[in-house]
Amino acid sequence: MVPKRLMRFEIQHVFSGLDLTEYEALYFDEPFNEAVSEALRMGRKLLRLERTATKILRHVCFEPRREAGSPADQAFGTSRASFVEELEYDAVARCGTWRTIPNLFTERVRNSGTIAFQREVGGTRRVVRGEIRVSLFGFGGIVERMIVSEIEKNYAATTRFTLDYLSRPR
Repeated sequence: MVPKRLMRFEIQHVFSGLDLTEYEALYFDEPFNEAVSEALRMGRKLLRLERTATKILRHVCFEPRREAGSPADQAFGTSRASFVEELEYDAVARCGTWRTIPNLFTERVRNSGTIAFQREVGGTRRVVRGEIRVSLFGFGGIVERMIVSEIEKNYAATTRFTLDYLSRPR
């Protein structure tokens, strides 16, 4: 039996000028999230959203739009790669747990982790930690690195979009 791989990552970004409450409100604002998805060329469908005073439960299906002829387009062909992100967020502790469920290789790829918002001098720090487990003989490590690279790229793009969004006149 081949041992399952595990790759860990951590991504941090600081949003100056936004306190925890403001950043949290923006992070869970549906029109803002729709705009982010459009900017990142990600199809997005809200599947479930439940809010209480202490908890937010959100499930979203994402379908990345692929460039024709890109490596992803060549790898997946006519298959539509998508994933569901499930997030359970503790509004009191300002942290949550997440996992993603891909529609392809569902039994072989596991992504999960935490997200936390922390007070920063003059702003808010977002800390995303995750673990990727891929069970694909011979190229699991390559797939893990690709997944981490995509997650890092998307959080960096989301951060750029957020900073640009915040700099617009309101």
